[in-house]
Amino acid sequence: MNPSRPRDAALDAFRGLMALVMVQGHAFEALLTPAHRSDPGYQLQLILHGSTAPGFLFASGFVAALPRSPLAAHAAWRRARRLGFVFVTGYALQLPFFSLWKTLNEATPAQWRGLFAVDALQLVAVAQLLLLGLQLTFPRRFPAAALAAAAALAIAGPVVWHGRLAESWPAFVAPYLDMSTGSHFPLFPYAPFVLAGGAAGAWLGRSDARQRRAPLVRAGALALGVGAALAPLAFRRVDFWAEWDFWAISPAYTLIRLGGLLLLLAALDAVVLRGWRGSRLLAAVGRETLLVYVLHLLLLFGGVLGAAPLARHAGQLGFGGAALVFTALLPPLALAAWGWHRVKTAHPREAALVVAFGACWFAATFALNPW
Repeated sequence: MNPSRPRDAALDAFRGLMALVMVQGHAFEALLTPAHRSDPGYQLQLILHGSTAPGFLFASGFVAALPRSPLAAHAAWRRARRLGFVFVTGYALQLPFFSLWKTLNEATPAQWRGLFAVDALQLVAVAQLLLLGLQLTFPRRFPAAALAAAAALAIAGPVVWHGRLAESWPAFVAPYLDMSTGSHFPLFPYAPFVLAGGAAGAWLGRSDARQRRAPLVRAGALALGVGAALAPLAFRRVDFWAEWDFWAISPAYTLIRLGGLLLLLAALDAVVLRGWRGSRLLAAVGRETLLVYVLHLLLLFGGVLGAAPLARHAGQLGFGGAALVFTALLPPLALAAWGWHRVKTAHPREAALVVAFGACWFAATFALNPW
C-alpha cells in the first residue's frame, strides 16, 4: 500500500469539499430572489461560507509546498509559469468586452474597477508566487518563513485597512490592499491563509495520514484557542475596531478560521482512511479545482464569451429551486473534472497543447477584435 495515497485522497477531498461549498454559495447568490437573500437562513449560510474561500486558499498553499526544498530552477520556473496562467485567467474572467480596443475606449469607470478587482485566482497566483519566493530564499527554513510571513500579513492587515493605504496606490495595485475598491480577495486578510497552508504542507504534507492527524488536531486546537483568547481584545478596541472589522480583517478571526480548517483536514484524513465512498467524488472535484472554478462562474454569471446559461433564472428562485439547480450542477462539474484529469494524466503533452492553443486563441481574438 502506498502510504501517500490516503494523504493525497484526503487533501483532494478537502479541496473538493471547499470547491463544492463555494459553488453552492455562488449558486444561491446568483439565483435567489432579493427577498430570500434577506432571509435569516441565507444570512446564516453566509456566515458558514466565511471559511469556504479561506479553505480553498489554504489548500492551494498546502499543495504548493509539497515539493521538497530546495526547488530546482526548472521546477520553480514551471510553477511560476503556471501561476502566471492562473493570474491572467482571473483577469480574463472579469473583462468587460471581448475586445482590447473596446475595453480601452469604451469601458466605464465602474467596468475598470470590476476588471481590476482582485478575486480568488489573482490572490492565489500572487500569494503562491510569494510562497515560491520564500522557498527559493529560505530552502531549509521554509515552513518557519511561510508561517512568519502569514503572521506578519495578518497583523499588518488592520493597519493597512484603517490607514486607507489603498487610496495612495495606482488603480491596478490598490485592489490588492483592501475591499474598498470592490475586491473580494485582497492580500489582507486572505494571503495569510495561502501562506499558512504552505507552512502546513511543508511541515505535514508528506507525512502518513495516520501520523499527521494528531499534529493537525493539536495545531488546530491551538489556533482556535489563541484566536478565541485574542477576540475580546479586538472587540474592546472600539476606537480602532468596528464590529464588522472583526469578521473581515481581525487576526483573531484569521486564527479561528485556520484552526477550524486544520481540524477539518484532520477529520477528512479519518474519513478517507475509513473508505467513505463520497470522498471519491470530492477527490475527483478537488484534483481540478481551477476547471471547476472557471466552469461554475461561466454557467452562473457568464463572461465575455457569452451569457450565462442560467442567466434567465438569476434572482428568480427560492431556496428549493436554487438547491435543485446546485444539485444539477454537480454531475457535469464532477464529470468535467474527472475527464480532464484523466486526459492530463494519460496525455500530458497533448493536454498542455490544448491549453496553450486555447490561451493563444483567446489572446489573439481579444487583441484583434475591433468591437
